[in-house]
Amino acid sequence: MKNGLRLITALALAVITLSPLAGSGVSVPAVQAQDDTFTIAWIPKALNNPVFELGRDGCMAAAAELSAQTGRTVECLYMGSVNSDMAEQARVIEDAISQGVDAIGVSCNDPDGCVDPINAAIAAGIPVMTWDSDSPDSGRFTYLGVDNYTGGWAAGELLVRAMGEEGKVAMLTGVPGAFNLEERMRGFRDYVAQYPGIEIVATVACNDDINLGVQVVEETMLANPDLDGWFFVGLWPVFAGRGAMPQFEDAVLNRGMKAVAFDTLPVELEWVQDGLLHGLVGQKYWGWGYDTVFMLYDYVVNGKQFPDWTDSGMDIVTINNVDAMAEAWATSDFTKPLPPAYPPEDGKFTIAWIPKALNNPVFELGRDGCMAAAAELSAQTGRTVECLYMGSVNSDMAEQARVIEDAISQGVDAIGVSCNDPDGCVDPINAAIAAGIPVMTWDSDSPDSGRFTYLGVDNYTGGWAAGELLVRAMGEEGKVAMLTGVPGAFNLEERMRGFRDYVAQYPGIEIVATVACNDDINLGVQVVEETMLANPDLDGWFFVGLWPVFAGRGAMPQFEDAVLNRGMKAVAFDTLPVELEWVQDGLLHGLVGQKYWGWGYDTVFMALNHVTNLYPYPDWTDSGMDIVTIHNVDAMAEAWATSDFTKPLPPPFPGE
Repeated sequence: MKNGLRLITALALAVITLSPLAGSGVSVPAVQAQDDTFTIAWIPKALNNPVFELGRDGCMAAAAELSAQTGRTVECLYMGSVNSDMAEQARVIEDAISQGVDAIGVSCNDPDGCVDPINAAIAAGIPVMTWDSDSPDSGRFTYLGVDNYTGGWAAGELLVRAMGEEGKVAMLTGVPGAFNLEERMRGFRDYVAQYPGIEIVATVACNDDINLGVQVVEETMLANPDLDGWFFVGLWPVFAGRGAMPQFEDAVLNRGMKAVAFDTLPVELEWVQDGLLHGLVGQKYWGWGYDTVFMLYDYVVNGKQFPDWTDSGMDIVTINNVDAMAEAWATSDFTKPLPPAYPPEDGKFTIAWIPKALNNPVFELGRDGCMAAAAELSAQTGRTVECLYMGSVNSDMAEQARVIEDAISQGVDAIGVSCNDPDGCVDPINAAIAAGIPVMTWDSDSPDSGRFTYLGVDNYTGGWAAGELLVRAMGEEGKVAMLTGVPGAFNLEERMRGFRDYVAQYPGIEIVATVACNDDINLGVQVVEETMLANPDLDGWFFVGLWPVFAGRGAMPQFEDAVLNRGMKAVAFDTLPVELEWVQDGLLHGLVGQKYWGWGYDTVFMALNHVTNLYPYPDWTDSGMDIVTIHNVDAMAEAWATSDFTKPLPPPFPGE
């Protein structure tokens, strides 16, 4: 999948509560393509809307790209009724079912009206996802849509940046009570609430009517001649064109009033170019089609699982990048990254990437990802993006605090840090923020600090995925043991909780032992061997970490004999080279790995997006996982050998 979607769904977007299967990548797909053609029915609300035509172009582009990548024909069928009509859309879905498509992506005209058609497709063996407009009570496997609360928050940040931290503000909404609009307003209110000098003096509604929108905006201007800012929660009055709102236009052009709006349609881009709007928060219309194709293909062919809601991301537009967005609309080519809404004043962006220590190979891999992202972004943006790899030799909080102080003194633009101690990191992180340097954490968090997000693995989901791997290898009956590290460590406890919850679905599986090694390699070897002797009929192991594997071949003869000669199966967390060798040798049957390279690569993209586009990431951003089996272990080993993790990992269970 392209970087844009990967960053959105694996990083930016974990404001969602993940389902237990989210991101596991190992579930047996609901349906499998049976020939060399994979066909998706991409169904908008109606065919007479330019944003859906743009999504269609994205769908076609993704189909062509996947065809070239996979060597099989991927086809996007653009199907719909001329106008928005639920009955007609139901018939379109029926047509897609009768044509025997492999998957369906649909923007629902009515959430309730879509339930039966979607469920009929699923009953026919055709998986369905929704995009843009959801049907949450149906059986669709995910909904791809914008986070409206975050969009409202971003709009608030845009307006404050334009007008300052004091003034009177008004909001224009559409139909009162509409969930998406209410969420945008809630996000906007929460952002501006940080500034006591800003007062929201009016909230008016237009019932999605252009003329009424013009009327209520002008009436609000007359009632509040000292207004300093507007947030148009939708673009209704903008469709009326220049001259329709003389009070509004005069205040913006001659009195310094500022205005921001949702959506990035061409008519709004013209208003930005003319100085009538100062910031836009846009949905990714092209991505509705492009991302849907990749997601459906991954779900059906590769068995990838998605959360109940997948954030489609946003575009932030200002005068600094509006011409590039207008060019994308004019050419229907949204493949190029949008330039920053607020580019660095000196033309250079520097991030200090600070690991716990410099003497750990996984952090060196993250460093390589950081450097790769900096080089890629420099080439994409035409501006220098620099990754400073800074740290102490050993894991030491006092030393790490001094490293952060050094980064502050160097005047970096952002900091990404893996904290040695969550409490010890609070003051250094907050000192950076006080100096105007935004900070995010990765791998290891400091939740009580002011960092803008934490990028890390979902350990519960990782444990769930490990359970799925083990059951797949050993079957639905047998005795299982778990090895953990330090008892009570939150990340390890979450992995075990996810594992237990997964295997609890199989009454024939019994977890007979859970042993701990206190993160000690030799103790890990000892407790595994003792457990083997106490349970000679053991059928499976889950190593919650890789401690005893570091001891090497021959250190656990009871374990090795049971795996190689008696059919016992074992899975483990992490995907380090030593574990990959054990998979290749048949000693481990599945690995759940953190994206070490992505710790660096993704952090650079996220920090730049946050600084230059004011992108408001959620409190926790899921870094995603790698699932490794005998089918793709050689590809993962090659990635380690070359330090090149840019190529997609082949599926863990191909051809299913």
